[in-house]
This record gives sequence, structure tokens and C-alpha cells, in this order.
Amino acid sequence: MQTALLPVGYTLYIWGGGWNVCDTGAGEDAMRIGVSPRWKAFFCSQDETYDAGKHRYERENGLDCSGYMGWLLYNVLSRYGMPGNYVRKAGEQGPMLAECGFGTWKEAGRVTDWYPGDIMSSEAEGHIFLVLEECEDGSLLICHSSPPGVQVNGTVRPDGAKESMAVKKAEACMKRISPEWCKRYDQFWKGNSYLTEYGQFRWW
Repeated sequence: MQTALLPVGYTLYIWGGGWNVCDTGAGEDAMRIGVSPRWKAFFCSQDETYDAGKHRYERENGLDCSGYMGWLLYNVLSRYGMPGNYVRKAGEQGPMLAECGFGTWKEAGRVTDWYPGDIMSSEAEGHIFLVLEECEDGSLLICHSSPPGVQVNGTVRPDGAKESMAVKKAEACMKRISPEWCKRYDQFWKGNSYLTEYGQFRWW
């Protein structure tokens, strides 16, 4: 959890960020220990009008969702002597971890609960995120890279209500970690698809 939060609030979303130039796997930034100083420098050079669509493939300036997850996995697993290339298309990353023997994979529709550290990925949604907490009202506190960048968000409640416990926690977390981010970008919620459309990788 601590490692996952290191780039939060200072790393903007870059399509292709974390990938190599051939788009076949991890690039240099997803196989580095710690955060790149380029990420925060690029964040500081932008403002509330940041448009990720205008900065596609500026790989050194930030991370996309699978690049972020690959960076996170590399930083955690390399400590235990398992350095490797963990960047894949978002829908492939969860199953890949299960195939590597790190845990189990459960398809969307079969997920009934969420633990801190669960990795949720979806080929249909083209996205991947990390679960930080399942709240008492059924909403999820999550960490991921989604435009405008690497952030903590809360999902709606299962009934679709935005006034969820996770959204309140996400806003408090982001204000503590990066007040500047919150001045620029003030949306902290994600929709119901995050609860229903993602398969689940869970560590042994």
C-alpha cells in the first residue's frame, strides 16, 4: 500500500507511460526503483486544463494504468528477488500474475468481496486498479492511473449513490497527499462498473 501511494497526486496519465517503445512490455520507467523525478516535473509544468489526449506516448512524463501497475509490481516483487517485466495490456495483467503462481484469478461476475491488495483488471474496460479497502457500505477505495493521472478514488455504492464512504475517504486522502492536485482536479468518484466489470487477482 505504501509503495502504491508514492506516485499519487504527482504523476499525470500518459498513454504508453511505463511501456517500451515497441509497446510489447515494460519500459525503463516501469523497471525503476522509486518514482521518476520527470513525473513530478511534468505535473508541475501543467495546470487544470491538462488534456492527456495531447500527450500520448510522451512515455517519460507519466504512467498509464498498466504502466503504473507494472511499476508497482516491479517495485514490490524485486525486493524479494523477483525482478521482471510486469507490464501487459490491462486485461491481461491479473491473469498473468495468477499464471506466475503469485495467487488466484477470478473472472468478473464471480467476485463477491474485495481485500486490500486485490488487483482488478478488465479486458472489456481496458483498465486495471488496486483495491485499498472495501468499505462498510460496499464501495471500494482504489488506487489507479486514470486521466488525469495516478490517484486515489472511491467508487459509488452498489446502489449507484455517489455519497459513499469510499468517495469521502478518497477525497480526504488526496487532500492530505497532494493539495495541489485537488485544486486542479476535484472529482474523486468512479462508477458502478468498477464493482461489476472487473476480474480479480488475489495474492496467496
